[in-house]
Amino acid sequence: MSKILSQEEIDALMSTAPAAEPTMSAHDPVSGSAITYNFRRPDRVSKEQIRSLHFLHDRFARNVTTSLAAYLRALTELSIVSVEQFSYSEFLMSLSDPTAYYAISMNPLDGIAAMEINPTIAFTIVDRMLGGSGSGTAPQRALTEIEQYVIDSVVKLILENLTETWRAVFDLQFRIQARETRPQMLQVAGPNEVIILVVFDLRVGDVRGMLNLCIPASVIEATGNAFVQGWHRTQREPTPTERLWLHDNLNRVPLSVTATLNTRLRARELVKLKPGDVISLGVPIHAPVTVRVGNHAKFVGRLVAPDVNVGVLLESSTDGDRAFEEAK
Repeated sequence: MSKILSQEEIDALMSTAPAAEPTMSAHDPVSGSAITYNFRRPDRVSKEQIRSLHFLHDRFARNVTTSLAAYLRALTELSIVSVEQFSYSEFLMSLSDPTAYYAISMNPLDGIAAMEINPTIAFTIVDRMLGGSGSGTAPQRALTEIEQYVIDSVVKLILENLTETWRAVFDLQFRIQARETRPQMLQVAGPNEVIILVVFDLRVGDVRGMLNLCIPASVIEATGNAFVQGWHRTQREPTPTERLWLHDNLNRVPLSVTATLNTRLRARELVKLKPGDVISLGVPIHAPVTVRVGNHAKFVGRLVAPDVNVGVLLESSTDGDRAFEEAK
């Protein structure tokens, strides 16, 4: 039978044992700098790039809303929901099966993107395109070959807007490479490859559904700093026709033009004023007069009297002689 140690014997053993290494506490500054890192799902895209992606595709959503509304002849709205990074296998597990799934090429880059249109909204689009109201219940089946061709035309329209939006960042050509009704049957990326998932809410008439855009993280890395700096670039230059239209419309805008003459009166003189009194402005005939367009001082001139009326002869611009010559 084993002997039970007394308290004195336990204390003696503890005193002879080597000192244990000090453990790091939660308040230790070294341990506080450690963060959890998942090697199976690394964050390859920075928060700044995620934010840029959100702004870029928000602009894309507004452009597609206008294009789809005219194409489908129905009240259409596309709005961005979220931008997150996942592994490709996690993205596949979140999709419906069957669904409308497309592999998208991105020339000149080698990566392949993917687009998924939820069956609910896909069947609504097909119904609208084939002359229906688009308000029926979506059938529980895969799209037929004819129905897929109908969806192809809508996807091509979406990709044209995506190409135009991305041109401010990187000149990519988004094109349909392949399509399937079962996402697992289409090889787009490796299971553990990091992708950026852009989720949109698409409404056609009274029916809502999700549109998912999957972009490989390697594409964002390939663009470098141009991506972060490019999303907020100014929009494309207007065409000559658009410039002429803008010029013609601005020319019809009425603006108030006033000459400012300042003078000061004592309160007792102001109280005694009555109709017929003449107020001396105290401004010499050759003194410069400020001419305002709206609330902004734009020109400097002098008083003239070509006939019974009094006018102002413009002599210079407050923005400089060059701006004045352009105004003339």
